[in-house]
Amino acid sequence: MTNIKLYPDSVNKIHHGHRLIQDHDLIFPHQIDEIAEGEIVHFRDEANHFVAKGIVVKQNKGFAWIFSLDMDDFLDQHFLESTIQMAIQQRRELFSNEATNSFRLFNGEGDGLGGFTIDWYAGYLQINWYSKALFNERDTIIPILQSNLSGLKGIYETKRYEVSEDEWTIQHTFGEQAPNPLIISENNINYAVYLGTDWMTGIFLDQRHVRQFIQTQSESLTVLNLFSYTGAFSVAAATGGAAHTVSVDVANRSLDWTKENFALNGLSTDIADHEIRVMDVFDYIAYVKRHQKQFDMVVCDPPSFARTKKYQFSVEKDYLSLAVDLFKMTKAGGMTIISTNHSGLDRDLFRENLMKASKQVSDSIYLIQQFELPEEDFPTTNDKESQYLKVFVFYRET
Repeated sequence: MTNIKLYPDSVNKIHHGHRLIQDHDLIFPHQIDEIAEGEIVHFRDEANHFVAKGIVVKQNKGFAWIFSLDMDDFLDQHFLESTIQMAIQQRRELFSNEATNSFRLFNGEGDGLGGFTIDWYAGYLQINWYSKALFNERDTIIPILQSNLSGLKGIYETKRYEVSEDEWTIQHTFGEQAPNPLIISENNINYAVYLGTDWMTGIFLDQRHVRQFIQTQSESLTVLNLFSYTGAFSVAAATGGAAHTVSVDVANRSLDWTKENFALNGLSTDIADHEIRVMDVFDYIAYVKRHQKQFDMVVCDPPSFARTKKYQFSVEKDYLSLAVDLFKMTKAGGMTIISTNHSGLDRDLFRENLMKASKQVSDSIYLIQQFELPEEDFPTTNDKESQYLKVFVFYRET
């Protein structure tokens, strides 16, 4: 068993709920090159006292995930089974929720073991492997899922780590194949998802509470949805009685997929009711500026990084200037909903900077609501990489 010494601040963070170990936590960082992916290691303090057990998972988030503070725990059948069973038990209310049949079943480190996640889509599992080390445990993990999940129809798996050219990356591996599209429900709204075809299925399950908020707040409003993807925010607004929605995304696939989601809920996609524009978001913003258009609700959830023929966007560098435009496009008495899943942004600093950006437009813009990951199915550790979702709702009084 390899022993790795950590700096005092890093040991203290572990005692306060952090579970991700990064290169800078190690007193002797040269050990990183000497330890293989998937190796179980002991983390110790400067005095060589045991602190925690971890599994080496060399990925973009860090070096290793801690899975136990008990020296006698092992990453074996018993540990995996008890950990997964606990996660399933904690979702029992979601399993019995007639209005919602899709959610996160296992949220990596938040459920006790980082490096993979599992989503439940109306009886089908989507397993995302972020590390080869955890993928190597699949022959233990999958039978555990099969024996503990009643109503399991099929399993899909996606490797999100670097693979060789002859390896599969996305594959159906067990049971029935899901229909394409698979129609799921969330708070009595229907959405089309496609399993086994792409890394993204068509909906971001972690935004469930945000969609519900939009649905409850949209009656008679005009709603602009930027970086709209498959139009889920727009559909939520429309089912909530929005008078008009505009969905804007540069990807060609967004048109048919958004229309499909509207149709599944008996909603019109006539341009007079709900517009779907396949174009660069920043070109649309320029159009709005030229015509001095404003909306009752503006929703923006961009990717962390995006590049088109004319523009390059980075959440870290460009979101605050974009936020100024978002506030300007929001009518007095309206709301601006600003979202990002970029874990590198500090929540408090991002919020403060957004509040400063709002003051460039009006002194009467107020932060009224915040959303993080849904506690029911997205438990987290105290690591910022775990608590990645940041959503802020601003109200513009004048």
